[in-house]
Order: sequence, then C-alpha cells, then structure tokens
Amino acid sequence: MEGINYALAFGVWLGMAIFAIANGYIGETYVTPKLGNYGTHLYKTLSFIPVIFLFSWFYALQTRGENWLNSALFVSCFWISLTILFEFVFGHYVLGNSWEVLVANYRIWQGRLWFLILLSEAIAPLSIAWLINRF
Repeated sequence: MEGINYALAFGVWLGMAIFAIANGYIGETYVTPKLGNYGTHLYKTLSFIPVIFLFSWFYALQTRGENWLNSALFVSCFWISLTILFEFVFGHYVLGNSWEVLVANYRIWQGRLWFLILLSEAIAPLSIAWLINRF
C-alpha cells in the first residue's frame, strides 16, 4: 500500500510487545500476590490500554499527511494480527500456557477483558491519527 511504512509499524508494535512482556512480569511478580489472578488480569489489561494510545500517537505523528487514513487502517489490522499471533505463539511455546488457557482470555462472558486490548489496537491508531491530521 502506498504511503505505509511497514518497518515503522512493526517497530512500534515491537516496542508495545516489549512493554507488554515487562507489564506481564510486573503483574505476575508484584500484583498477583496482592490482588490474585483476576486482579492481575485487570491490572495487565487496564494498564496497557494507555500504552497503546501513546504508541499510536507516536505512530500517527510519523505518518501524518495525505495517506494517514490508509496508514491508520493498516496499522490497526497489522497490530491486531501480530498481537494475536504473538499471544498464541509466545504464550504457548515460550511461557508454556495450554491452548485452553490462551483461548480462555477471549471469554468475555467469563469476565476476561483481553478483547479491550484488541479493541484499543483497532481504535487508537484511527482516532489518534484523525485528531493529529484534523488540527
């Protein structure tokens, strides 16, 4: 697609992934003993959403201009795809989580809020890019 910086899109996502891993470590190490498993799930989900918006702001500043909408749409889909792929590959093969545990994160009806991360990756690049290119 014209006007899309693929390396930048991947680099920004990689920065978010590194932050997410650190956030997960902090959650498991320091939050779980105090708030339990579900409290840690809430912490890791809700503390990461502002990070997505911050990284989206950085990406949008780098890609503002005539093709901002194409770039924002692409990066939303790209980040969601990479995040799902990373969650399953890293979660299963590196962390050793079962497929059942990984799929359980998508059970909204059981109070799992993981979809908010993916929703943020869909909304943040578009909304931030729109704001930056509007003014």
